[in-house]
Amino acid sequence: MNPKRVVWVAGLAAVAYIAAAIWVVNSDFIDIPPLSGSALALVLAAGVSQIAAKFFFGLLFRESVQEAGGRLKRWSAFKAALVGAGIARLIPAGGAITPVGMSWTVRDEVDGGSTGPAVRTVLLNYAGLLMMTGVGLFIARVDIPIFKLSLFVLSPFIFLLGLVLMFGSGKLGTLSRYLPRFVREKVKDAVIDHLPGVESQLYIWARLFLEAGALWLVLIAFGIEMDGFQVMAAFGASALAGGLPGPPGGVVIVEGTLGLILVAYGVPAAAVVAPVLVFRVISYWLPSGLGLLAGGSTFLSSDAARKAQDTESGKGEEE
Repeated sequence: MNPKRVVWVAGLAAVAYIAAAIWVVNSDFIDIPPLSGSALALVLAAGVSQIAAKFFFGLLFRESVQEAGGRLKRWSAFKAALVGAGIARLIPAGGAITPVGMSWTVRDEVDGGSTGPAVRTVLLNYAGLLMMTGVGLFIARVDIPIFKLSLFVLSPFIFLLGLVLMFGSGKLGTLSRYLPRFVREKVKDAVIDHLPGVESQLYIWARLFLEAGALWLVLIAFGIEMDGFQVMAAFGASALAGGLPGPPGGVVIVEGTLGLILVAYGVPAAAVVAPVLVFRVISYWLPSGLGLLAGGSTFLSSDAARKAQDTESGKGEEE
């Protein structure tokens, strides 16, 4: 994506959030409880939880690289996870390009390519997200009749889809032989056979529960009480909605979906706006900013950057 377009996307999203924050502060219709020191500590803990989730996402990527025969440092895997998360939030349908960003970040370190492990990592994350959402929606039923039956019926299918993706993705290399030959030749280096074992499951669920936990901490900070399954359902459904083609990072879509589900679980509409915006700052802007920093530092330390610097230095000496 053109860097100027990324700046425009980030700028427009920032303006939208600032405008929303001003509206929230000055609106008489929104109930904003004053945050105590302990509540602010919970918001800070939510930010830490969000960063920790990306660390486990990186560990899953590292494990996938190792299973494909490569070697990758934990810090490099963490940077790749941050870059992937930043891309997913700054580009429309960025989740589809996330593996490319992760693979690009470690291109100078991993021999033999890392696209396959990156694809596997992203697919396993979506599989876990589907399973978490299915369980949450099935157990934490809403009282609104229009949603009650539909979500109850839909939730098992969401869970089963996640289950199939979870373990079907471990046979990507085998399944690729059923593709047309010209397609198989294109993707042969981007798919690997590696079923998600105990280590993979640990990293998948640690990442997802830490991200859902960040939402829970923000809700508690604003005095909103919800059980764990309700939080799982709200987080999972809004994250899946945000992954659909549309605005970068699902801006507006995620906020609307999350707010709607919280209201469906009995949270007053006036009390929803502020925690949703705070959570989105933590889940959207924090990974985006860290991802841009990680990507920039990776480029500056890359072989391409060093070659460019040597070329510029050579031109300067000639002049």
